[in-house]
Amino acid sequence: MNAAELKETLQTYYDDYENIGVSVYAVLKNPENPGPLKLDIEAEASVGLKELFIQSLRDRFSNKDELTVIDLSSADERVDAVYVYDLEIPDELTSLETVISQDDLPLLNLSDESLSSIKALLIEIGNNVGQLVFYKTMAPVNIFGRASFFLRKTQSRLERLEDEFLRVSAGFQMLRINGSLLVLDLESVEKSFGFHDVIKREAAAGISAIEAARLIVNSDVLRELLDDVKYARRLTKVAKASPVLKAGVPSQDIVRFCQTFPNLAGRIRFNETEDRIVLDTKVSKDLFIKLLMDDFLTSELTKFHYTSVAKDSVDKEPEEP
Repeated sequence: MNAAELKETLQTYYDDYENIGVSVYAVLKNPENPGPLKLDIEAEASVGLKELFIQSLRDRFSNKDELTVIDLSSADERVDAVYVYDLEIPDELTSLETVISQDDLPLLNLSDESLSSIKALLIEIGNNVGQLVFYKTMAPVNIFGRASFFLRKTQSRLERLEDEFLRVSAGFQMLRINGSLLVLDLESVEKSFGFHDVIKREAAAGISAIEAARLIVNSDVLRELLDDVKYARRLTKVAKASPVLKAGVPSQDIVRFCQTFPNLAGRIRFNETEDRIVLDTKVSKDLFIKLLMDDFLTSELTKFHYTSVAKDSVDKEPEEP
């Protein structure tokens, strides 16, 4: 899914606004009964929630002239990008599919469960034609319990609010739409859902591809980086989208490039025969990963040298015969 497709899909919900409904489900902290469980919400509040989250879609996606949508496995340092989750889906996130595929999920019994037991809300908006689901984590600051003392305005006086209540804002971390899972808050995803284990498996595939290409002498130093989620994610990107590996660039050409490109010359060592790279410093590891992602560029126009993380291909796709 690209930015244009996302905006086009969202427009169908705006156009059919009066006919779409909203349902809200809770994912619980209880590992024995995580849900999702449906919340019984009054009609007027449901209308307000629909308005809130439809407007959040307009603000976050539709009203932006510049919207970047890229695969999560290709995540780079771009700010405010939207990532399409293209990796193995962790078990915890299957709840997004559950609320779409099942209409008879049980209600959350608020007599038995405290609101503080809610880990996340799933807000489903749609109709018989299509649905989208927001994943919204519930931070402790959004759940107000009986232990605190709250007053609310009622006409001209203040009255005590006796029971628990939720504060629901427009923000969300993920969106399931048209079979795609979009990630808006990459940091929160990296810390949850067993994401690091998924990333480690994908990163290991990237290291295997490097070994198969016989580019470096000591691949074990890369495997030592798998426990660091930052490096694991970068190696996952190598596995999924390295232009250098995809092009099958010979190791001799890579060595020659390292010896001559200004940002690399003298900062990476080689074996005695100078046909493979030796990674013996943190700097050399960082540069090697950037090298595999083809981040070192030379302008055809000025012949100036650059390091570029965000690159969008301008190569033409082959035309259909």
